[in-house]
Amino acid sequence: MSDANAIGTAEPILKELYAELSAQGEVQDLSDGELLWKEGDPGDSVVLLLDGMLEIVSEPGEDKEVVLRTVEPVAVVGEIAADGLGRSAAVRARSHSRILKVSLARFREILRRRPDVLEWLYWQQVARVRSLTRRFTRTHQRAITDPLTRLYNFGFFRQRLDDELARAAATEDLVSLVIFDIDDFKHYNDTNGHQEGNVVLGGVARIMKEAGRRGDILARYGGEEFVALLYGATNDEAARFAEAMRVAIEAQPFLGGEKQPQGCVTISAGVATYPIDAVDAPALLEKADRRLYRAKEGGRNRVVFA
Repeated sequence: MSDANAIGTAEPILKELYAELSAQGEVQDLSDGELLWKEGDPGDSVVLLLDGMLEIVSEPGEDKEVVLRTVEPVAVVGEIAADGLGRSAAVRARSHSRILKVSLARFREILRRRPDVLEWLYWQQVARVRSLTRRFTRTHQRAITDPLTRLYNFGFFRQRLDDELARAAATEDLVSLVIFDIDDFKHYNDTNGHQEGNVVLGGVARIMKEAGRRGDILARYGGEEFVALLYGATNDEAARFAEAMRVAIEAQPFLGGEKQPQGCVTISAGVATYPIDAVDAPALLEKADRRLYRAKEGGRNRVVFA
């Protein structure tokens, strides 16, 4: 494909930029998989992709890489490094590609003469940053969310517990913790099947969200256990939250609930509060867990708190 054909369908400003770059740069061919530059390389040139496909690759460490985006004709690549600093990501050919390469000094000369090109490149970069931000947000959300219940997962909860206790220590605030467990959940699964068991897990999560306050950290603790991190809540307030949960779940007509030992699906809960019951995360978790155990031993379908 000739350079003229490659650029023929581009928008007018790109055709004009191509004319400028053609007078200043050189055309190069890249074979499939060939590296154009590595992350950290000097940002001393800019390329216009004429044909083929490039991919922008980040190297986060531990021999892993992430393809941030792919680049198709006709796009300008490398303008983010036109400040002369190191490349923020690697670029390689995803297929046999043809590029027009121009030095940073000559590219800057073009931008000084053509502020309209500079503005166009700016808005192109804004669009890319927004796209990457959306992708990062979705990826991060998946990483901290339990896929079944859509609550936070244990790893995120555990990190936030440490953070919130550190904040509470500095501000002398309270932090309450509630650990819930679905009573006789194995019996429910054995009687009704795991698919209905998943429905119950999702229902408990939904009721937690409805009962929780804005800003509460609600997480799946593991299996049929759930946990609520209530910043600023007293022990009594946390107990009222747990009791509201218990009542709502007891009243929920889950399929097959009448076959449960309690005659319906129920939960038990243990409540603990920092710094009254414990002064660090492991001790607070242990205290809430022990009270959950007491609720189970006391007949289930109840809340135990200080």
